[in-house]
Amino acid sequence: MNRVLNLKERIKKYYPYFFFPLIIIYLSFNIFDGNNGLLSHARLDSEIIALEGKISSLKTNNNLLQIKISSLQNLSSNSDLVDEQIRNVLGYGKSNEYIVFFDK
Repeated sequence: MNRVLNLKERIKKYYPYFFFPLIIIYLSFNIFDGNNGLLSHARLDSEIIALEGKISSLKTNNNLLQIKISSLQNLSSNSDLVDEQIRNVLGYGKSNEYIVFFDK
C-alpha cells in the first residue's frame, strides 16, 4: 500500500514535466501546420493571387466579347466583323476561297 502511495506522489510530482512538453508540441504544430497555420495562409495567399489573375483575364475576355456583341448588333456599321463571324461560326465561304482556321 505504501508503494502505491509513493508511486502516486511521484506521478503528481512529475506530471507537469510530461504534459507541458506535449502541450507545447501540439501548439507549435498547429501554429505552423494547422488549418489556420502559417503554411496554410501562404498557400491560400498564392491561390488568391492565381484566382485574381484568372478573374482579370476573364474580365478582359468579357470586355472583348461585349465589344464584338455591340459591333454585331449594329450590322450596317461593321460588315467585316459580321463576315468574319459567319466564316468562323458557320464555316461558310465562297466557292473560290480557302478558309484557314488558327487555334488560339
